[in-house]
Amino acid sequence: MLRRVIREIELSEFNEPPETIFFGGGTPSIVDGELIERILDALPKGAVEISLEANPGTLSDAKLERYRSAGINRISLGVQSFHDEDLKNAGRLHSAADVVTDIESLRKQGFTNISVDLIAGLPNQRLEIWKQNLDWVERLLPEHLSIYMLDVEERSAWGNDRAIIPDDDIFAGFYIEAVERLAKAGYEHYEISNWARPGFECRHNLKYWTGVPYRGFGVSAHSFSKTRRFWNTNSLKDYAELLDAGKLPLSGGEELTVETRLEEAFLIGLRRTCGFDIWSVAGELGVVYPQRWFDCVCDLEDAGWIRFDGKFLKLTPAGWLLANGVTEELLWPNLLSISEATP
Repeated sequence: MLRRVIREIELSEFNEPPETIFFGGGTPSIVDGELIERILDALPKGAVEISLEANPGTLSDAKLERYRSAGINRISLGVQSFHDEDLKNAGRLHSAADVVTDIESLRKQGFTNISVDLIAGLPNQRLEIWKQNLDWVERLLPEHLSIYMLDVEERSAWGNDRAIIPDDDIFAGFYIEAVERLAKAGYEHYEISNWARPGFECRHNLKYWTGVPYRGFGVSAHSFSKTRRFWNTNSLKDYAELLDAGKLPLSGGEELTVETRLEEAFLIGLRRTCGFDIWSVAGELGVVYPQRWFDCVCDLEDAGWIRFDGKFLKLTPAGWLLANGVTEELLWPNLLSISEATP
């Protein structure tokens, strides 16, 4: 598999020095550090942020030492919770003690940029337990924190037993508690689900949220080039066969219409707490905002969901909890469904 990933990089003729590199999951931390280093050697040099996702309990001092020598300078730990009962309910294999041990090992090996992922709303999770999760964050002080609200698929085991999932009011309570506690702890809330100590915002994810082109390698990897998105096969068998035949493992792609690009600009722009410049988007896509859209903006501003200073549009703290609904109100039917919003 490693040989094939490197072969894909070679066949792509990708030669632009990246500012960031991200090894995403699956669980790349089960891979030996030497193999990660070989992939990095196949890529153009120059990245200032190289992240690797890791499951607690899969890291060793020897592996971390190799990661460091390879150039990895940011580790994202999939903690999910610091409460063992939460982890058991979520089917996770690690314990809270594993997390603490891993963070101590990361510090000992010289890692100064650690991110922690937590999930709010795990089955039977209570507010008092959620507060203890935040206590651990304040104690360990990772440089970055991502908090995701549990999203339950209807056909999943949890989807068939909704009684164990906290209701929307409890979800909101978890989120508000995190916003208030993390601000007091010195974290900057820079994206709906992400907080960082000053200067430690994830550079890689900021590129996604600002529409910067990116290139992905590996099974199911997606790539983006402003006006086009394309992706690799999700089949291990096809991935292997295509690369062994000297072909890129692509399985699909799409040209992005102005409508799609406009929708995505709003979706990702409003996730950032600083919002986005609506006129920059209009200039890039050649769209005109109609008066009825500005009327909608005024209504949403009066309701307390958004702020608009004539240039930058952003959600208010109250709007963060309703981000999808507010974004939909801004797009449909006042913008995307009318001819004035097209070039």
